[in-house]
Amino acid sequence: MKIDRHMGIISYLIDHKKTTAKELSEKFNVNIRTIMRDIDDLTLSGIPLYCEKGKNGGIYLSDSVELNKPPLSKTELMSIETSLKSRLQVLDDNSTFNAILKLNKIGETPDFEIDLSLSKGNTELRKLVLDLLSSIRNNELISFNYINSQGEESKKTTEPYRVVYKDKSWYMDAYCYSTERFNIYKLARMSNLSIIGTFSKREYRPLSYNGGEWMEKNKVRVTLLVNKLVIDKFLELLGRENIKNVDDTWYSVIYPLNDNVFGYNTLLSYGKFVKVVSPASFFNNFIKYMDEVRNFYR
Repeated sequence: MKIDRHMGIISYLIDHKKTTAKELSEKFNVNIRTIMRDIDDLTLSGIPLYCEKGKNGGIYLSDSVELNKPPLSKTELMSIETSLKSRLQVLDDNSTFNAILKLNKIGETPDFEIDLSLSKGNTELRKLVLDLLSSIRNNELISFNYINSQGEESKKTTEPYRVVYKDKSWYMDAYCYSTERFNIYKLARMSNLSIIGTFSKREYRPLSYNGGEWMEKNKVRVTLLVNKLVIDKFLELLGRENIKNVDDTWYSVIYPLNDNVFGYNTLLSYGKFVKVVSPASFFNNFIKYMDEVRNFYR
C-alpha cells in the first residue's frame, strides 16, 4: 500500500536521518522512480524532505520537523491508524507496523477500532495472504490445489489480482486458465501454492462482493427457526429483511445454504438453537447427514 510505504519512509528517515533512493527502493521492493515519486508526494503534503545530488548526497528529513504536527488532521490520521491496526492484526507485516509508529505520535485515543486478529493457530493462512499479495504485486502466475463447495478437488492455474477479507474469511480474485474467466477463491480451501511463472495483466474489474449475491450462487434458500440466543449471528450476516419474529423465543430466518456437508455443518454449529423448516428436500438431506454422523459414533 502506498500509505504504508510513505509512513515507512518517514519512520526510516527519523531513525537514520539520511538515506538514498537506491537504499529505499531495496527496502520497499519498488524501483527508484517510484521512490522519487513518493518523495515528491511527501514534500507536497508538507513533510520537510530535501535531496542533495553528488557523491555524498542523499535524501534527508529536516531537523526542524515537528512530529506532533503531521500534515493530515487528527481525525484523518486516527482513521488511517485504525485501518492500519486492523491490517497489522491480520498480516503482521513490518511496513504497517512502521506506519502505526508514525501515526501514534498524535497522542489520541481512537473512537473506533476493529479487531481482525487471527487465531494463533492460523499462521498458515496469514502466510498465504502475504504470499498472494507478493504474487499480485510481482505479476506471478500461481498454481494450487482447490476444494470447492461441493467437496471436489482440482488443480488451478491462475493470475492473482486481489485479496479480499469478507465475513470473517479471506478470498482472492483471480483469472483462471481452465474456466477462462475471473473467479473468487476462498483461501482456506487452497493448498500447495506454487509460483510457476509470470504474466502480463489483462483488463480487470474487481469482482463484486456486495449484498452477498456472489455467496448465494448455487445455494438453496432454507427457512429456519432460530432461537433468540443466537439470532444476533443471523442479523449480522443477513440483515433484518430476512428475519421475522415468531414469538418471544423464536425467529423465522431465510438463509441461503449449500445442500451438502458444508451447509449442514454450518447449521450443526448452532446445535439445538436452529431448526430446519423447509424446503423438504434440504430437510431430508440434512436429517440423513445427521444420521450418518450419529452412526459414525456408534
